[in-house]
Amino acid sequence: MHSRRRLPDAGPEITVVDIWRIDDGLIAEGWEIIEPVAQAAANLVWWEPAER
Repeated sequence: MHSRRRLPDAGPEITVVDIWRIDDGLIAEGWEIIEPVAQAAANLVWWEPAER
């Protein structure tokens, strides 16, 4: 799941990615990646198509 959130007390906007591994219908493992939106936008270069 990907979401954008604002931290309390007028904190910075953050991007959050939650990754779950499901086993037998239950969440068996979970990971969370949190970074400021400005930093996350800089990491989106892998979305650009490769040059031919």
